[in-house]
Amino acid sequence: MVGRPKSLTKKAQVLREEKEKVMARAVAMYQVELAKPSSEKKQGLRKVCMDVQKAYLKETGQVVSLNHNTLANLAKGGVRLSKFNSSTKSWLTPTETDKVLEYVVEMARRGFPLSHKRLKEHVDEICRAQLGDAFPQSGRFVEKHSDHLRAYRAHSLDTTRGRAVNPTTNKAWFEMLKDVLESGDDDKPMAPECIWGVDETGIQAGGGSSQERALGSAGTQVQYQQRNGNRENITVLVTICADGSTIAPAVIFKGKAYQSKWNENNPLKAS
Repeated sequence: MVGRPKSLTKKAQVLREEKEKVMARAVAMYQVELAKPSSEKKQGLRKVCMDVQKAYLKETGQVVSLNHNTLANLAKGGVRLSKFNSSTKSWLTPTETDKVLEYVVEMARRGFPLSHKRLKEHVDEICRAQLGDAFPQSGRFVEKHSDHLRAYRAHSLDTTRGRAVNPTTNKAWFEMLKDVLESGDDDKPMAPECIWGVDETGIQAGGGSSQERALGSAGTQVQYQQRNGNRENITVLVTICADGSTIAPAVIFKGKAYQSKWNENNPLKAS
């Protein structure tokens, strides 16, 4: 999401990954130097680090510091400490991690996303089954696997609609729709300009959006936002044709008589 601030842990992870890419370039360059015949002059570890640092600064405008001892270790086939920690110091095995990620994603797709607390309960249960009291019940699973998971503000999904989202229902619906579209008058396919889709949404004039993120002073525990408290619901109908054309939306207000203010500030010329 554009403009979304990263946590300190995520920032550190991004910087670490970028530095590892630069170090990989240094390793490749140093191995080329090692492959040179003995009759040619070879660049040392420090010189290779400096050349790569300068090239990266010229390309990106960012400064990165490479350690020649680390370069020597990697050039000999060593493993970076971050990769060593992720492979040997993780409480979950790679297979368990993959299964947990699959479970979290599948639950989100079904409309039952896990919170951090619920995810921790599942992970703790797996770890305690293997490690017992040796498991400290702490970690950063979500941030560690931020390439696969992200925290969102969940939007409501009606239970009836949620249960209707399944392969059997979807298949039956699209087969029915296909039969209708292909069997028009005189057994001719229905023309796109005859196919229209309509949807509605409800808007509270004074309620605002509970999903909206509001900005305030850093360190504030709660940021209040004044609202008029009007709970009146306004229904908006939008219609679009299969050929890409649209008609003006329709807006339904609750009232016994027409009010002129309903038609004010109406750039879409809604009816």
